[in-house]
Amino acid sequence: MASWIFLLILLLPTAAGSVFEISAPSPQHVLLGNEAHLRCTFSVAKPPINPLLLAVLWYFQDKEILRYDNKGLSINPRVSFSKEAANNGDVSLSLANITISDRGIYKCLIIYSPEKMERNVLLEIFVSPVIHIQNNVIQNNRENTLTCMANGFYPADIRIIWLSDNEPLTNSELGKPERNPDGTYRVTSTVTLPPMDGKMEHNFSCRVQHVSLQQPLQEDFQLEYEDESNGSVVVACGIAVGMLLVGLVIGSIIWNQRRKASLQGSCTVSEIKGPEKLLDGEEATLYCTVSNCPKGDPQVKWIEERSGDQWEIPQCRDSGEAEQLLGDSYLITCRKEGLQTYCSSLRFVPRVGKHRDVTLICRLVWAGNTTEKRFHCTNIYAKPAQVSVVPSLCESGEILYSLTLRGFYPRHISITWTCGAGHSQGRILSREQYEENLDLTFSVCSEARISGDQYKDPEFRVVVTWEHGSLDAPGYSEFSVKDPEFPWKPFVEPIQDTKFLHNSPSTLQCNISEYFPDALTVTWLRKGAESEELTEVPNTHPYIRSNKQTDNTYSYTPCLLIYPSVRDQGAEYICRVTHPSLVRPIDTRTGTINVLAKPVLLDPVQMDLLTNSRIQFSITLRNFYPRDLHINWSHGEKEAKFNQPPTDTVTKTDQLTYDITSVCSLPGYQFSNPEYKLHVTWNHVTMEAPESRELWVTDFPWHHK
Repeated sequence: MASWIFLLILLLPTAAGSVFEISAPSPQHVLLGNEAHLRCTFSVAKPPINPLLLAVLWYFQDKEILRYDNKGLSINPRVSFSKEAANNGDVSLSLANITISDRGIYKCLIIYSPEKMERNVLLEIFVSPVIHIQNNVIQNNRENTLTCMANGFYPADIRIIWLSDNEPLTNSELGKPERNPDGTYRVTSTVTLPPMDGKMEHNFSCRVQHVSLQQPLQEDFQLEYEDESNGSVVVACGIAVGMLLVGLVIGSIIWNQRRKASLQGSCTVSEIKGPEKLLDGEEATLYCTVSNCPKGDPQVKWIEERSGDQWEIPQCRDSGEAEQLLGDSYLITCRKEGLQTYCSSLRFVPRVGKHRDVTLICRLVWAGNTTEKRFHCTNIYAKPAQVSVVPSLCESGEILYSLTLRGFYPRHISITWTCGAGHSQGRILSREQYEENLDLTFSVCSEARISGDQYKDPEFRVVVTWEHGSLDAPGYSEFSVKDPEFPWKPFVEPIQDTKFLHNSPSTLQCNISEYFPDALTVTWLRKGAESEELTEVPNTHPYIRSNKQTDNTYSYTPCLLIYPSVRDQGAEYICRVTHPSLVRPIDTRTGTINVLAKPVLLDPVQMDLLTNSRIQFSITLRNFYPRDLHINWSHGEKEAKFNQPPTDTVTKTDQLTYDITSVCSLPGYQFSNPEYKLHVTWNHVTMEAPESRELWVTDFPWHHK
């Protein structure tokens, strides 16, 4: 039921101002045994907060420890949470009686429909060390070793410094930290003293620095000396005491045997306690309590039973061996919890392939009797890993979504596809294909088809959810045309280069491709040379006729026909593309345009007879831009230059173009030779090649044929 409540929250109507911010300071520190307060707060853009749209979930190591929504509050027994504070934006939780196993990453997940945010909070556990000087008695005239133990601290990093009369000793050694059964650490540090002659007074100190301490912890002491003769006496006394102890042990054994019958049957074993679910790959701990044992330590064994065969799980001898728990091993720890109570725990990492048909047995052997309790690993789960959701285009114009989930157990999993615009969501039929993996887990591929035309609505979205026994809340993914990873956004190429000629048609075009669905809009804009204002240009091709490509996407090449003038110099044209998949339009620009005008020869070369028997020639070129234009005159067979250089007169027109008139003159007698000619050539940046004219005497207007 809780999973459906979670899904219902996602589908509730969206509140105005549902955008929100979340804050969760990290890391946070707490001393062992205290209460941890994990801060997590949020605020909405437009308060007040609507409790109907709010869901809060806290996770520790991917396990749900708190859920609060419009159906109520569900929490772990050690967790405290205020519903009133949550409705005001404070969703912090408190965790009582902190242990080392509480160290790790906590996730605060807030859903304010339809949006969600999450933050991770690292909780660090500190335990302060206790110092113990193990021996302060030394012998004269010998090297002596002092030992200082720091015990019960966490984390493992620690520093121990030896001092003599407040001066540091440099010849000390720090051992490797060892793990205690409760998860804390212990470590010893030794320092070697040179031989000392006589009972000299020295003050020694063992100083410990640790992250849990606000200031260093220090134990001060003085040395005690003993003679070698006294040492031998001590040894003799020790032997005598040892013989006495042996006698006491033998007597105790005889006395215990006599009471054995009266003690049989009084030691009891509790049922094995463990998690409700065993999750593949996540560490689990089983507990078994032995109580009412008046005397002596009971023998507790853990047994693995598979297909009727049993084998005893060995005890780990040291902390290094215990680290193998990260693989496929077990770790057994035992601790005394009272005068007559013992607790034995078994830590391991469940695997579907290894533990699916396994029974774990806690066996007590005491006073000749055997009692055992069983834990069947039938309730084992593996969480599905979402590999991917892959969309692909079909020839029919549909989008095929393929969701692949791998590595889950057991086989039953529920996958639901819905789609719709806004808050209206409808169920979609899907098809699932299962396969069994080599590790006995399962994988599934779920496929659903959605009409591509529905994506023309930017509010349309597709939601897929999956529920499985291993999950505390449904997994889900949501897709819309506006997702950043939507694969079929339009690709817009730069506007193709073109030449802009004064009062001549120029076509602007750019290629747009790889988009879906077929819902493209193109607008042409113009920005003047002296203004940042954009004005829309009437499109000569207003109707978009997209072309479907072999990959089922679309392409289109918009065109704009313009007649630029020199007055448009420095202007810029923009092709603006909009599509449902775009958060903002794509603009591609021409850059500032450079408009040119080609010179035009409107009249033939003019010829006039002057009074000094010279002939004047003139040519006029009109409406060109830019101003730089070259005119060259020559005459005769060898194209000789003029004794009197030609003159050029340039004028600017109302259209901002230019006109030029070039004039030269020659003696008339030179044209007595019919083959004698006059040659004029002009060239401009707009011309592909120079143009020219040639004149003979036969071209003179007063020539008689």
